[in-house]
Amino acid sequence: MVRRTTGGNRRGGAMAMGVALLAVSALTAGVAPGAAGAPVAPTRLEASLQGSSAADPDGQGEAVFRLFKGKRKVCATVSWSKIATPTAAHIHRRSDGGIVVDLTGSVTGGPRCARKVPGPVIRRLVNNPNRYYFNVHNDPYPAGAIEGTLRR
Repeated sequence: MVRRTTGGNRRGGAMAMGVALLAVSALTAGVAPGAAGAPVAPTRLEASLQGSSAADPDGQGEAVFRLFKGKRKVCATVSWSKIATPTAAHIHRRSDGGIVVDLTGSVTGGPRCARKVPGPVIRRLVNNPNRYYFNVHNDPYPAGAIEGTLRR
């Protein structure tokens, strides 16, 4: 907010103008995200979760992921319906089913974020989300009740 004054206090107006000029010059200079003083937004990925003949055919859900490369953190917000109580949740490689990120807390009431995720893993998830899937496990379907491919 720029406050305009009449007469006496010109210093406040000059300060506001200086701050505005700095902001404009930073934008026009092409300050890269992550440069000193510039916050880095997390990458957002999603997955629509469904059951299948091998999983719970009635199950469905949604998962939203936020990936923070600099903090080595992946967070998930997961919703589900028509499945038994979840016991685990993971991001898996599509190529071999290997677990890449354990996000069990996001469905069991624990921490919604996995920490100390290696930077190269986050980079691969961001660059090729369709090579990975997320699934939610429960007792009736220990291999996964619902799952979905990651996407932007």
